[in-house]
Amino acid sequence: MSEYKKIVLLKGLECMDNYHFRILKSLLRRELHLSESKQNDYDKIQIADLMEDTFPKDAGLGKLIGFCQEIKDLQYLVKDLKEEKVKVEKQKKGKKKTAVEGKQGEPSSAHGHCSSNAPSSEKEETAGTESGKKRKLNQEQTQPLEPSGSSTQKDEDCLQTSQKPATPSSNSSNKMPSATTSESLLAQPTTSKSLLAPMVSSATTSSISSCETPRRGNIPKEPAKEEGCHREPKEVMVLKVTEPFTYDLILDKRMFHATVATENKFYRVKIFDPVLKNKFIPNKIIAISNYFGSNGFLEIHESSCVSDVDKNRTMDISTTLRKRANATPKIRDLFSQAQGTYVSGEFVVYQKTERSPFIYYGIEDDTGKMEVVVHGRLTNIKCEPGQKLRLICFELSSSTDTWQLKSVRHSNMQVVNVRKKVTLA
Repeated sequence: MSEYKKIVLLKGLECMDNYHFRILKSLLRRELHLSESKQNDYDKIQIADLMEDTFPKDAGLGKLIGFCQEIKDLQYLVKDLKEEKVKVEKQKKGKKKTAVEGKQGEPSSAHGHCSSNAPSSEKEETAGTESGKKRKLNQEQTQPLEPSGSSTQKDEDCLQTSQKPATPSSNSSNKMPSATTSESLLAQPTTSKSLLAPMVSSATTSSISSCETPRRGNIPKEPAKEEGCHREPKEVMVLKVTEPFTYDLILDKRMFHATVATENKFYRVKIFDPVLKNKFIPNKIIAISNYFGSNGFLEIHESSCVSDVDKNRTMDISTTLRKRANATPKIRDLFSQAQGTYVSGEFVVYQKTERSPFIYYGIEDDTGKMEVVVHGRLTNIKCEPGQKLRLICFELSSSTDTWQLKSVRHSNMQVVNVRKKVTLA
C-alpha cells in the first residue's frame, strides 16, 4: 500500500499543476466524498490520503493512470506511472514466491541474489543451461554503457556542494527528478545537496555543442519545450535571471526563475536550489544535465548538475532571439494561446479590486485588456493603478466571461514604478 501511495503522491499528484489537480478533484468528488469546502481546500497530500483510504487495493493508482490518459498535457506521466506500478507488482510477486519457498522448507535466501532474467523454475533452469548462458552473454553485450549502479564520467564531473571542499560524486546518475509543475520531486528520494560541477573541458564542450546546429532562418517566438528527464548535458547561455524567492511559506522552500538560450532556441527554467544562483549569471555559458522538462519549463533540482564550460567557449545569440526571449507578450496574442500556458512580462495596471482572499488587477497594453488574479503570499505585494506589475510564471485561464492570468505555486511578481512624464513649460 505505501509503495503505491508513494507513486500516487510523488510521481503523480506532485507533477500536476493546479489546473489539472482541480480537474482531478472535481472528477473524483463523489468517490472521495468531497464537500465543496474540501474540494477547494484539500491539497495534494490530503487527496493522496483520501485516495489511499478510498481505494485500498492500489491507493488509487489505477484511477490516476486512467485520469492522466484522458488529459493530453499529462500523457508524459502515464508511462512513468505504469512502469512504477509494474515494479511494485514484481516486488510483491517476488516476496510471495520467497514466502512459499520458505514454507516448503527451502532457505529463503537460496534465490536471494538471482537475476530477474534467470529461469523461473527448476525445470527450465536445468534444461536451459546452455541457452541461458547465450542469453546472458547477449544481455551483457546489449547493456547500456552507463549502468545505473556505477559511476560514469559525467558523474565524476559533478561535485557535491557542502561546507567541506567539493568531492567527486559517484552516484548522481541514480538521482533523477520526476515531473513537477508545482514542484517536481525526485524520481528516487534524495537528501543530497545541489551538485555543482567544475569547468567542463574543451573536448566535452565541443561534443556538447555539436549536438545542436543553429538554424538562423527560424527564430522562435515562443520558448522551446521539452518533456521528461534529460541526463545528457545541454549547453546554454543565461539571458535573464530573477532573485530567489520563497514559494512555500510553511516549508520555507525557495526557488528562482531564469531564461536561457542556445543559438537557435530559448527556454524558461525553474531552479529549485537557490545555491545555484552563482551559476546563473547573465551572458554566462553553462552546461545543465539531469534536468527535467515539464509544462514548458526546464526544471533544475538538487540532483541536477550545473557546470561551467571552457572560458574560451563562445555562443552567438542573435539580437532577435534575445529580444523575443525577454519580450512581454501582447495581450491580444494571449487570447489565442491555449489555457494552461504560462506567461511572464510587464504590464501596466489600470484597475485594482480587493475581494478577500483574492486581489484582482486590470492590466492593459495598446492591444487590449486582461484580468490578473492574485492569491496567497502574493497578496502582500502592494500595487496601485498607474504602476507596472512584473509577472513571472502566471497561468493563463478563463472564467465565465473573461480571460485571466492567475498566480500559481511557482508564480512571483514585482512592482515596477512608472516614471511620470515631465511637461516642459
